[in-house]
Amino acid sequence: MMLHEPMTLVTDYALGALCVVLAIRMRSRGLPQNRSDWTAALFACAVAAFAGGTYHGFLPWIDGAVAAVLWRLTLLAIGWAAYAAVVATCRAHLRGRQGTVIWIARAQVGIYALAAIASGEFIVAIIDYSLAFAFVLAVHAWAWRKHSDSAARTVVGGVLVTFAAAGIQAAGIAPHRAFNHNDLYHVVQMAGTALLYRGALTSARRSI
Repeated sequence: MMLHEPMTLVTDYALGALCVVLAIRMRSRGLPQNRSDWTAALFACAVAAFAGGTYHGFLPWIDGAVAAVLWRLTLLAIGWAAYAAVVATCRAHLRGRQGTVIWIARAQVGIYALAAIASGEFIVAIIDYSLAFAFVLAVHAWAWRKHSDSAARTVVGGVLVTFAAAGIQAAGIAPHRAFNHNDLYHVVQMAGTALLYRGALTSARRSI
């Protein structure tokens, strides 16, 4: 049996494995609330990568209903990862104001889930995580500038690499016909994920 998109499956699974390893390492370091939420974001990213890789790799041989479930699981997991990153950012840097922002984030992820299930369109995920990570970028950039927080600087780098990966995917940049834009996206996103992990692991609590 030939795989439909073998390299996409391989790179997706590699990204998923990295997220699992980093989530386990994060969890083993202890669980203050913001670190716990970053752990949840990494696990959600792993679910999205494994489900998405399975969808892309085995699509011709998967029943239509199963394929639809896999794809929507991918979209929902992406939304949960974005939501958890926002909550982690709030708990690390918005002590006095986190309640309101977290409730807004909850409303957003609820609306996103309904839209993702109904439409199944990846553009919905792009809009959702772009908004979420724009917030993560802004708050950590503030912490970097205000407190010379090197961990926040690392998170900023991770978000910028994540946006670069999304740009590669949206632009359809493919180095080779056997290594398409999704594959390159996954590889670049692995670097972004590693930076987010490193920054989140050492992030100091700074209040705006």
